[in-house]
Amino acid sequence: MSLPKITILIPNYNDAEYIGKAIESGLSQDYSGHITICVVDDGSTDDSWEVISSYFGENIGKLGLTKVIGIKNENSGPSGARNAGIEQTISDTDIYAMLDSDDEMYPDKISNCVSSFTDSSIGVVYGDYDVFHTATNKIIREFKEPYSRKRLVNECIVHSGSMVSSEALEYVLEDTGYYDKTMRTCEDYDLWMRISEKYIIKHVPKSLTLVRVTGGNSSFIVNQEVWSKNWARVVQKRENRLNG
Repeated sequence: MSLPKITILIPNYNDAEYIGKAIESGLSQDYSGHITICVVDDGSTDDSWEVISSYFGENIGKLGLTKVIGIKNENSGPSGARNAGIEQTISDTDIYAMLDSDDEMYPDKISNCVSSFTDSSIGVVYGDYDVFHTATNKIIREFKEPYSRKRLVNECIVHSGSMVSSEALEYVLEDTGYYDKTMRTCEDYDLWMRISEKYIIKHVPKSLTLVRVTGGNSSFIVNQEVWSKNWARVVQKRENRLNG
């Protein structure tokens, strides 16, 4: 039986400093199936595309089973960039590994998560992650959050860099698309909520991702007003679906 085809999907915007490390973490995977690393550049104005394109190739990576491709996208935010990547690759992808451009996957991430997709009822698999602070060059937190549907309703315990089946993504397409392009924060939480209404979400109790925090600009530090509004939208959208 052939192993699932994996696409590592990386949206990038002006992250020339770290995008190479993200790509290299995909190339270092010990997974013995085929992997496509798809980097969607969302209208960067720095040297990101030069870095990204330097990795293009086929039959590369740790086991020689990986290819790297890139897409130039008109700036539309992280949701729009991810959607562009999904639309280009979903016909040849069984499972997606989502990865932010300033984060890294540990070498055994894909192999650990794929083994948890035991049947078609599994929509999302996520692992623990380490928070790395670049200013101190240290891991400042180990994030370990076991899954429960009740907890997910109240807090986003599922990391943005999770793995999700193509089947689950096709299911939510009929709602507001894959990722909701009108949301620039909480878009991952919104996706997990919609998927969880039909599919099972599983947790792998092992650190599988390094999440980088860089000074005053990171995925953890966002405009609180915008974040709060989008969080409220996620909750309202769920209530509308339940009452609809």
